[in-house]
Order: sequence, then structure tokens, then C-alpha cells
Amino acid sequence: MANNLNNIIKKNNKSTITTEKDTFKDYILQLPNFLAIFLVPITYLSISPALIEMGKDFHTQPTNISLIFTFFPLGIMAGQLTSVFYNRKFKRSSIILACYSLLILINLSLFFVNHLYVFYILSIFGGYLIGINYVQSTENILACNVKNKDRIVTLMVTFHPIGAIIAPLISSSLIKNNISWRYTYLVVAIVTIIVMILYASISLKGQNKVIANTIQKISFREVFVDRKINFMYFMTLFIAAIYIVGEIVYANWSPTYLRLAKGFDIQAAALGLIFYNIFIVLGRFIASSIVGRVKPRIILLTISCLAIISTALFVSSHTKIFIYATICLAGLGYSAMYPLILSTGSTLYSKGRGVLSSLIFASAYTGITSAPFIIRGIAAHNLNMSVLIAMMFTGVAAIMILVLVIYEKYYLNNASQNKVN
Repeated sequence: MANNLNNIIKKNNKSTITTEKDTFKDYILQLPNFLAIFLVPITYLSISPALIEMGKDFHTQPTNISLIFTFFPLGIMAGQLTSVFYNRKFKRSSIILACYSLLILINLSLFFVNHLYVFYILSIFGGYLIGINYVQSTENILACNVKNKDRIVTLMVTFHPIGAIIAPLISSSLIKNNISWRYTYLVVAIVTIIVMILYASISLKGQNKVIANTIQKISFREVFVDRKINFMYFMTLFIAAIYIVGEIVYANWSPTYLRLAKGFDIQAAALGLIFYNIFIVLGRFIASSIVGRVKPRIILLTISCLAIISTALFVSSHTKIFIYATICLAGLGYSAMYPLILSTGSTLYSKGRGVLSSLIFASAYTGITSAPFIIRGIAAHNLNMSVLIAMMFTGVAAIMILVLVIYEKYYLNNASQNKVN
């Protein structure tokens, strides 16, 4: 009996570090789910270099066209919040295939549309479908045979910055060759068709087929059953919303800041953003290789400190090479935050992981949509502070992560051990 109790206590005190090995095939079988995340930037960032040409076609200013970068994320957030409700009536595979089919039709329609408001509406609806599939694909990942969820979620989210690097090249290449920006949507439709075919051919077989045919009817009461774990989860939601402001400073605002405050030309400023995304990808691959040996929250604390230090150096730097170096460090600092926050938060409970992940997505996108207004308001008074705000928000997130580490180590584990005794 004593041995059994000791085994139970060890099981309750076991860390998130895992020694179980997953095969390369296990990861390859999730490629269609990875590509669902790749489609997010491909779908709406592909037109980012073509705003001037689009403005001419729609007889409006490029700034009006840029509103799409607000509307599309709002559509994504709405899709993420409502995605789990479809699982109560439909199979996951039916939801995903239906969304892909509608996305293809929307992109074909965007090729022909001539009215700006119709363009906005179709884009919002496209974002909504992308948001639904974002959650559905994440649920597939969380339910798959891969044991190391932190690693596979990190790899999954890595496909977003890869898409962000490729996306602007689509419309810019077309325009450079005197081809209408509208063909961008045909390219996106073709990419969507390829992803849909891969999903149908890979994700509807074997164990993946069982996951794809799942219908979930889980209420919120069935998910949030433990107050102690609920505290950790809602802290995770706040961390997701707060830290993301720092990432948006670099992803959206840094090129403009470099032109206004550091005197960079447009090409040099854009190069800084390319470096940032490259090191986001590199950092996520590094994190995915060590996350099985180091606790995720320790990684989060470490890279948070790196992001804070790199931001301070970024603002105080004046030489171009050193500025690029600090941007690369910032990319490493912010690289694994989102995937590790998502994976640790979504796996706190064994049931209702679709609900858990969708709320984390929504929390992060709340930060994404509010960040431009925060940055713009501060930039009107002080350019340097508009970047240093990243350091402040990341610092708050780091403190909250530290609170979770202490709470889990000294309170939650002790409470579990006392309960067993």
C-alpha cells in the first residue's frame, strides 16, 4: 500500500518534461493541420504590398484598403469563439472540408469583386472561416498520437511566420511582372485546394480519421471542474492578451518606427521585418527541440527576459548592424511565447481542449486588435515609448508567468500531495 501511495504521489508531482519519443511519421501525419495555420497569413497578408494598386481599382485611398488588416483578424476571432459550437452537431472533418470549400469560393469571388464594401464583407467572412479551421486543426493536433504536445504545437504555430515571409512575395511578384493584384486571390485559392486535398488524403485515414470524425458535446461546466486549475487557465488568458502587444510592436510597427526614428529607407526597414520573422521561425524550431527536456514555463521566462533586453537595446541602438542584431534577438525572444502559452493552457484539462484553445486564441486576438490603438496613441507623443511599451507589456507577462510557476510548484503540487495522503 505504501508503495502504491508513493507511486501516486510521484505521478501527481511529475513535471511536464517527457521522455517518451514520438516518431517522425507522427509529425508528418499532422502536415495538413500545420498547413491550416500556414493559410492564415497567406490568405490576408498576400495583398499587403499591393494596397496602392488596389486603391486605384477601388477608387479610394490605400489607407481605406488597409482596414482589411483590422476586419480580417476580427473575423478570425469570431470564428475561433464560435468554432467549438459546430463540433456539437458536425464531425470535425465535415467542418474543415466545408470551410475549405467556402474559402475557395470566397477567393474566387474576391478576384472579380469591384465594390469596396463587398470586398470587406467577403474578407471578414473569409477570416471567420479561417478562424474556425484554426481551432479545428489545433484540436486535431491536441488529440493526435504525439505525446509531446508542447513540441508539436510549437511546430504548428511556426508555419504562421513561414507564411508571413512568403505571403508578400505573391502580390509583389505579380505586380513586378505587370500582372493584376487580383491574381493573388487565384494563387490563394490554388494553395487552399492543395491543402484541402492533403487533408482529405492524409487526415482522413487511420488514427487521424477517428479524430476527424469526432463529435464533441461538452459543456463549460464539464471542462472547468477544478478551481485551482481554473486560476492557472485564466492567468494564461491574461498572459496571452498582454504579451502579444510586444510581438505586434515588432511585427507591425517596427518598420515605420525605423523610418521615422532611425532614418531607415523603406527597403532597409522591410529587411528588419524579414530578419524578425526569420528568427521567429528559427526560435520556434529551437524551442521545439528542447521543450521535451526543459519545462515550458522556464523557457517562457527565459525568452521573456531576452525580449525585454533586446527591446531596450533596440531603442538605444544607432548603427544599422546593431539594430538588426537586436531585431533578431527580439525574434528569438518572442518566437516560442505564443505556441507554449497555447500548448500549456490547452492541456490543463483532458476534456474540452477545443474550448480551452479557442478562448486562448480569442484572448490573443483581443490583444492583436487593441495593440495598434495602444501603439498609435503613444507614438503621437513619443516614438521611443511606442516601442518601449513592448518591454513593459512583456515584463508584466513575465511576472504573471513567474506567479504561475510558483503557484504550481508550491501550492498546486502540495495540495495534490496532501489530498493523496
